[in-house]
Amino acid sequence: MSKMVARDGAAKWKKSAAKMLVGAAVGLGASVAVTTLAGAPLLDAMGPSRLALAAVGLAYLLMAAMVGFGLAAPRAGAQLLNVGDAEELREERAGMMLSVVTMGAIGLVLTLLALASAPGFAGPVPAGLALGALVLATVGGVIASWAWRDRYDELNRQLGLEGCFWAFCLSWVLLTLWAAADFLGFGAALTPVDVITTLAAMMLLGSFVAIGRRGMMSR
Repeated sequence: MSKMVARDGAAKWKKSAAKMLVGAAVGLGASVAVTTLAGAPLLDAMGPSRLALAAVGLAYLLMAAMVGFGLAAPRAGAQLLNVGDAEELREERAGMMLSVVTMGAIGLVLTLLALASAPGFAGPVPAGLALGALVLATVGGVIASWAWRDRYDELNRQLGLEGCFWAFCLSWVLLTLWAAADFLGFGAALTPVDVITTLAAMMLLGSFVAIGRRGMMSR
């Protein structure tokens, strides 16, 4: 019995690893395509902080696109996403569609902020447009969270809370150490762009930590 359980667990992890490799390949291809389209002059002008913010934004957009693809084509999506089968995708369609909208909005706003004009950087996106998109997404997110608070079951609600907890803890540790190293003269400067990037990245990482701690990374 224990051997069967072990084999089943190993098979699930192999399946999850294969999906992660596919996701990584898609991400790499998208990164190369975006880098090529952006061109060296723009990338050089953006600098490391803005490039990191754009990379996090691209990660959100790719996740939204992959989940959206899974919802549009459940059979193919079941082979790509971390779900049991196509039927599970169909059953969770409403909740996952909300995730697609949320991740897509976050990714778009982060990308606009990374490309927005600011003192010392003549970006292709007007500063007012980027700020307006951020405010609109924030207000819309607050309203949607309140309106849809009863649409999630207890498990998903708990996962959300745990994800937020881990995101806060990871952000607090990283930003505190980085800021201390900065003003004490021991590390790279911490800019407002870096703060936004860190918070967005840790929110994503916190979600993975919460899911992984419950053994839901391999299915």
